[in-house]
Amino acid sequence: MNLAEFRRILRQTTILPILLLAAMGVLTLGLIHRGSVTMSALDTSDRIDTDILQLQSLILDQEMSLRGYELTHDPAQLQPYRSAGAQIPGAFDALAGRLKVDRPHQSLRLAILHDRYRIWLGFAESILASPASPSETPADEVKDKELIDGIREAVRAMHEAETQARHHRAATVLFREKVAFIVLLLASLFVGVSLALFTRSRLKLVSRNYSTTLTQLSQTSHDLYDSQQKYLTTLESIGDAVISCDLNGHIEFINPVAQNLTGWSSAEAIGRPLQDVFHIIHEETRELAENPVEKVRRLNQIVGIANHTALLSRQGKEFLIDDSAAPIHNALGEMTGIVLVFRNITEKRRTEAALLAGEKLAVAGRLSATIAHEIHNPLDSVANLLYLLMLEENADKRTEYLQLAQQELGRTMQISRTLLSLYREPRAPVSIDLQQLIESVLLLLDRRIQQLSIRVDLQVLGPAQIEGFPAELRQVFTNILVNAMEAAGDGGTIVIALREAPSEELFSAGVLIEVADSGLGFPPASLEHLFQPFFTTKGDQGTGLGLWVSMGIVQKHGGTIRVQNGGSTSLHGAQVSIYLPLRALPYIPSGLIAANA
Repeated sequence: MNLAEFRRILRQTTILPILLLAAMGVLTLGLIHRGSVTMSALDTSDRIDTDILQLQSLILDQEMSLRGYELTHDPAQLQPYRSAGAQIPGAFDALAGRLKVDRPHQSLRLAILHDRYRIWLGFAESILASPASPSETPADEVKDKELIDGIREAVRAMHEAETQARHHRAATVLFREKVAFIVLLLASLFVGVSLALFTRSRLKLVSRNYSTTLTQLSQTSHDLYDSQQKYLTTLESIGDAVISCDLNGHIEFINPVAQNLTGWSSAEAIGRPLQDVFHIIHEETRELAENPVEKVRRLNQIVGIANHTALLSRQGKEFLIDDSAAPIHNALGEMTGIVLVFRNITEKRRTEAALLAGEKLAVAGRLSATIAHEIHNPLDSVANLLYLLMLEENADKRTEYLQLAQQELGRTMQISRTLLSLYREPRAPVSIDLQQLIESVLLLLDRRIQQLSIRVDLQVLGPAQIEGFPAELRQVFTNILVNAMEAAGDGGTIVIALREAPSEELFSAGVLIEVADSGLGFPPASLEHLFQPFFTTKGDQGTGLGLWVSMGIVQKHGGTIRVQNGGSTSLHGAQVSIYLPLRALPYIPSGLIAANA
């Protein structure tokens, strides 16, 4: 049983009793309301009956008071007559108000009683108003008796009708009480049986699912153990070094490759802080490198260690390494640890150094014919000018020839200095004006540019001053521009844009250089392979090392290089984007690096 199903069953076992009890409550309230209505009607009958008897009593009081006055002729005997007469209209109105709802027959009887009373009252008032002695004649006595008997008959009819209605309502109350009791009893039995059956079925379901879950958990436990053993075997057998840590940076696992590189055994390393076992420095500055665990905890994402990182083993050996660190997340997305994967690239760096040297020679070879022609043309012009100078006697002409010869020699010296700077490297980063550096490369390629009638547009859109190694950067831009010239072809266009690159989360402030051409661009399938060594789109004419070496030089400066088709310019060919930080790391010759390794 999964958690969602268990929660569903729990909701069912909670909501159903609540709904049944709510239904019971509604039913009980309905029965109570019906009983209350019936009891209210019964109480109304009692009050009506009381009002009828009280009205009868008031009328009889008037009649008795009138008779006493006739016998005694004492005005004091009329006091009850007057008092009752003042109360009777209100009594009629009160009784009429109780009867106007659902009492049509009683209202009719009350109207008959009221009419008979008014007739009798008129008769009584006529006797009292007689100027002679107020006494009844035998005829008056008969009429008085008939009127009073009529009133008594009307009162008796109303009383009997109300008594009968009360008996009926009382019987209805008793019947409804019995019905309510039976209904509540049956409803209680139904709710109890329903809850018992439902709870029993839910408990059976939970028990069955619990047994199934236990079986599944047991199987899952075995599967997890087998999977854990398989992954441990995999991690211990792969060629890369692997170290995993908890959130505090204490080692929890270290595979044999990592043990061999660090010089720490698994038993010695587990539980120790990572920096005690994984001691890394910058291979060139010899400064301590940032702890990758701290960087991962800060950024909560996969990070790579800085370029030119060296690992110092417990025995003092030094290995150049390339690695990455990544966070380990649980099912809730919370970071629970960090895993570090690294490899020994010492031999790879030696091979790269050899390939870099070979690529430099290849670049020199590609430029040699152009440079020889660029030097030969000014020297040939100087020889012609010297010959003319020997024959010329005019002083102004001789001065003009000398100035022209000096200009040609200056051009020859500028080309030779540029060629020498292509391979002369300082020991530490120096200030470089990228605009001047690119213009010096364009100077070396000027003859080829003119032969192909290529238009070069150099756009300086912001500061272009950085620190770095100029010879290496000349080699990068020579490779990029030669590729752009070959792609643009006859009559093509090359746009070179230099702009400021602001600082971001993972990159410091620097300069962005974009080189775009008007060629056809790279085939889409080849874009992801361009920076691989020995991959070329030029067939037998290319070595496949130019972009690979350029990427290594750019990364050495702490920058990035990217190739795409189209890009931010109006040209639709290839665009190479190079980011270079404002400051670069000091340089240590590759021979010293190899010696230290």
